[in-house]
Amino acid sequence: MDSFITDLRYGLRMLLKTPGLTLVATLTIALGVGLTTHTFSVVYGSILRGLDFDEGTPLLSLSEDEPSQGNRGNSIPILDVIDWRSEQTSFRGIAGYTQGTVNLADEGSPPERYNGGFVSANLFAQVDATPVVGRVFTPQEEMGQGELVVILGYDVWQNRYAGAPNVIGRSVRVNAERATIVGVMPEGFRFPFNEDIWLPLRIDPLQAVRGGNRIQVVARLLEGVSIEQADVQMQGIASRIAAEYPETNEGIGVWVQTYEEQTMPPEIVAVLWLMLVAVFGVLLIACFNVANLLLARAAVRSREIAIRSSLGADRSRLVRQLMMEATMLAAIGGLGGVALGWIGIEMFNAAILDVQKPYWIDIRLDAPALLFTIAITGFASLAAGTVPAIRASGAKISEILQDESRGSSSFRMGRFSGALVIGEIALSCALLVTAGMMIKSVINVNRLDMGFESDQIFTARLGLFEADYPDDASRLRFYERLVEELSSEPGAAAAGLVQNLPALGSGMARIALDGVAYPELRDQPLSNVTSITPSYFDVLGTRVSAGRNFGDSDRNGSVPVAIVNESFAAKHFAGASALEQRFRVNVDGPWLTIVGVVPDVYVGGGGITGTGGIPDQYFIPLAQGSDVRFISLAVKTRGEPGAFASTAIAAVQRIDPSLPLYWQRTMDESVQTTMWIFTIFGSLFTVFGMAALFLAAVGLYGVMSFSVSLRTQEMGIRMALGASARTVFGLVLGKGMRQLAIGAVFGLAMGAAMAQPLAVVFFDVEPSDAMVYLTIMVTMGLTGLLACMIPANRATRVQLVDALRPE
Repeated sequence: MDSFITDLRYGLRMLLKTPGLTLVATLTIALGVGLTTHTFSVVYGSILRGLDFDEGTPLLSLSEDEPSQGNRGNSIPILDVIDWRSEQTSFRGIAGYTQGTVNLADEGSPPERYNGGFVSANLFAQVDATPVVGRVFTPQEEMGQGELVVILGYDVWQNRYAGAPNVIGRSVRVNAERATIVGVMPEGFRFPFNEDIWLPLRIDPLQAVRGGNRIQVVARLLEGVSIEQADVQMQGIASRIAAEYPETNEGIGVWVQTYEEQTMPPEIVAVLWLMLVAVFGVLLIACFNVANLLLARAAVRSREIAIRSSLGADRSRLVRQLMMEATMLAAIGGLGGVALGWIGIEMFNAAILDVQKPYWIDIRLDAPALLFTIAITGFASLAAGTVPAIRASGAKISEILQDESRGSSSFRMGRFSGALVIGEIALSCALLVTAGMMIKSVINVNRLDMGFESDQIFTARLGLFEADYPDDASRLRFYERLVEELSSEPGAAAAGLVQNLPALGSGMARIALDGVAYPELRDQPLSNVTSITPSYFDVLGTRVSAGRNFGDSDRNGSVPVAIVNESFAAKHFAGASALEQRFRVNVDGPWLTIVGVVPDVYVGGGGITGTGGIPDQYFIPLAQGSDVRFISLAVKTRGEPGAFASTAIAAVQRIDPSLPLYWQRTMDESVQTTMWIFTIFGSLFTVFGMAALFLAAVGLYGVMSFSVSLRTQEMGIRMALGASARTVFGLVLGKGMRQLAIGAVFGLAMGAAMAQPLAVVFFDVEPSDAMVYLTIMVTMGLTGLLACMIPANRATRVQLVDALRPE
């Protein structure tokens, strides 16, 4: 212990003796540890923590697998689920659910919209959830027998009913139906995804049809049964069902996976893991930097170490002393890294606050994150201190003591230090490639031509349910009245309704062009489709470029019509007018006559990549497709669009006081809900890349600067013997640029490999984008040139008298 205290005190004195090096080293480690801690917390909270159940057996997701059609992950018909329940022996239970909107209204409170789960009676048992008040559903309620009942989420209970225990038995209106509250789930429980309220499935197997009434399915494994064993059994059951019901089940198997895997898109999981790998690159660069700093200081202290060795200090004691200094640097930097990691976590959570994500995702600086931080801090101390300590303690004493040069020519930076610099450059270059791709993605998002002016547009959404609006006519009356109410408001310049807002994706349908033969349904081309009111294009400021807009006469009973965008017209009627052409949906839909062509409006959707899939789209009048139950309203406002929310709510309430208006946003905010992934991941990889570039530049500068200081005598003699300043400048600069070139070659190759799996979060950027690589090469070249020029310029000013002066 006395030896440890002595080493600790001596190490502290040595750190205080070189405050500049100490500050740079601790800040470098803090940056690397902080970024790594933040990223590990994100990965752990998103992927590794998972669902928290009382028992250890995993919850599985069971879905359809139809290899011949390339379909995987579809929901399961209820009659298949019943067969599974009766034949399987691998699970303690099989449960089902669907998800949807739930409108809740009761006396004394305004109506509100919530995320709802429609679940089987045994679902709560599968996830070990017990109500804090009341009960769960019964099998009879699952089948729709008896009155409708509802279970509240804890937050709904607290916020809407102030946590009143007498809420059980209360009568409310749920989706326009009378229902009774029978339970309240515990705090934090929001299964299956992010639900606030639960209703029974209400599917009667006796009324179900084979192949219909589909639900999502989860199953809890029995103790001692593996996922592989369950998969084999389920494939056998699926084969038996397919043989018995070939018309609906032929070629359909079962896809078995953990519930977390089913919920989290594999693209996002891959990006998160790659993000952790990338930030480890930043940590390695930080460690390389500190290692080079310690190598430099060890070279300066080589005489001191040699003297201590000659006086009897054994090598292990010297190594321990030098490692103590490195450990102290890492510990101080680690504390700073914890602070930086906490700040990063708070900022990340704020950025994803409004993002729809699984309820069990919990990103925080907790015990696993802190243990990870301790581990990487220890790694940093070993990575940064081991080699300098071993090299310094192993130098030849006689050579050092005989050397009268400035510092020690016998303890040069050498190839190892140069390799560290090349490694730094390679890692930073690789990270800059991914950062460049992300930056270009964000630029593309911000420059995206939506096809309309999105400012001063207010948007919101509502849903109509069968109990209050049982047919097309009743829904159409509501929609037309709503447009009238909104249009009459003084703050509204134009108001319209649309089934799917721009950039948020669209419904899709297979279409059949008049006069074209299609051997199979799959041969029919896909197109985006949405229903609108005639005033919708006025809200967007879109003018019909050919033909006409919809009118009041385009209603049920009149000739079915459609308006197509320019991409649709160019794709299907290239070289000819699209007007008066006909097409229909699938093979049995009514023929739609094209009456107008409009400029393209960005559709959006298309998965995580956000590239919108196919751009062609057609529009049908809401009055001819009023089976639409969920609709978005869009209002071009004369003032601030966000301030129109209260006006829109009042307009809806005048028509139906029990109907809530939700997702009240400006059009720009609505678009951002689909673009958040590019902004967040773009920002993170940009931070990683900039941190790596900064550390690599500092490392290159530090090594070149110290190399010049060690070669002061050599430079002075060269210049005394006639070497020009230009020659000396080129000698130093050339060495640094060679290291830069070697590192950049390896780095660009690594960056190209990293860019491939990251392509899912690129927006209109190819992983092979030449401009990005060229920009990185120029950036690295200029940064490296600047880092080398300062030491090289100092080398040209060495005077012979200074070079030959002994210490």
